[in-house]
Amino acid sequence: MDLMEGYVMLRSHRTRWRILQCAFALTAVSLLLGSSIVLAAPTTGTLEPGQAPEPVSVTNVELPKQWTHREVELRGIWLPGKELLEPQDKVLAKLDALTSANFNAVFPDAYFRGYVIYPNSEYLPQFPEARGRDPLASFIEAAHQRGLQVHAWLEYGFYAYHTPDATKDKSMGPWLDAHPELVSVDSSGQRFIHNPAWGDFYSMCPANPKCHELIAGIAVEIVKRYPVEGINLDRIRFAGEKYCYCPYCREHFRKDTGLELKPFSAGSPEAKRFLEWKRAQLVKAVRLIRDRVKAVNPQIVLTSYVVPPAEKDNKAQSWDLWMKEGLLDAIAVSMYGADIRRDAQRALQILGPASSRLLCAISCEVPTAAYLTNIEEARKVTKLGQITWYSGAVTDDLEQLRSGPYAKPARPPLAQDRETSVTQGAR
Repeated sequence: MDLMEGYVMLRSHRTRWRILQCAFALTAVSLLLGSSIVLAAPTTGTLEPGQAPEPVSVTNVELPKQWTHREVELRGIWLPGKELLEPQDKVLAKLDALTSANFNAVFPDAYFRGYVIYPNSEYLPQFPEARGRDPLASFIEAAHQRGLQVHAWLEYGFYAYHTPDATKDKSMGPWLDAHPELVSVDSSGQRFIHNPAWGDFYSMCPANPKCHELIAGIAVEIVKRYPVEGINLDRIRFAGEKYCYCPYCREHFRKDTGLELKPFSAGSPEAKRFLEWKRAQLVKAVRLIRDRVKAVNPQIVLTSYVVPPAEKDNKAQSWDLWMKEGLLDAIAVSMYGADIRRDAQRALQILGPASSRLLCAISCEVPTAAYLTNIEEARKVTKLGQITWYSGAVTDDLEQLRSGPYAKPARPPLAQDRETSVTQGAR
């Protein structure tokens, strides 16, 4: 869900055409006959840097004989920034298509690659291709005209920049170029995160309060300026288990624990203490963001996409604690595989009493039959709803959604008073 839009599109088409060329015919037969088909599950679509793909396995995809139709559930979908920058007629056509398939909420990208998509920000420059206009404002207006909720998606979170090759591009992005002391480094002192498939990423230190202030500031700026229903966080996490060993983390880990920060043996008491410390810093970050956003408009819905249960500790992403403390209105747990049931059940176990706030983050970059079935499986574990990754890959699925799990419209549960939102958001 959350990689640079340019290669998202490439990966989407590669993934879907490699897998679905042989699956389209089977899917069509299955939809007509309600039969069971056997498909190879793809690797997890658009992985985050450093996240291992799922092993390929064979999945029996049996479409439900009937669909559950709820009057109230979130049917959201993420829209990468590049899609918001397309010609206006294409953006409107996309919104019309999503509306016709009974989606009821859109999550447009407002912050990515170290830039914001809107003009005149106090914090970051506008994305170069967006200059001279306000794509976010026009998108929100068009979405509201179609009855869609809008949740501004802060895609990059603590990630600050992407470049195909950090050895040739010496920039770390606008924020880190101005504040190089805030860059996150691994245990060897490496500043960028290398992914063989997609290039190099820079992260700001997720523990540093100055970085927390940046994300909170962007969120508040959007809420004050635009009539959005919600803010959707992303990448509120560390880059991996080898992060972060920057001067701030070394100093404050020592102050807080009495331990010198160095690479610890896996499973050692010191390694567990470091993980606990990192998780606590992210609780502070989310608490600050929530307090700032809700102070401006208590009706704003605050959510976050988070990594799947198996990746939670690797990224020190303490989403279980965020929900235990009631810091978010809902949590969208990643379940991007061809069969979400294992991740869904694990998420329920982790969330415990907060499981009523679970949203299933599902992918349409799996075979259509698996995607449709996953919507129905999601309904078995949460009444709140689903968010689909992502708009650029869902076109082939819209007709089946209209005749299947989204055949009837639904109201989003994360609703608020639009008039109140507009009044407060325009302050």
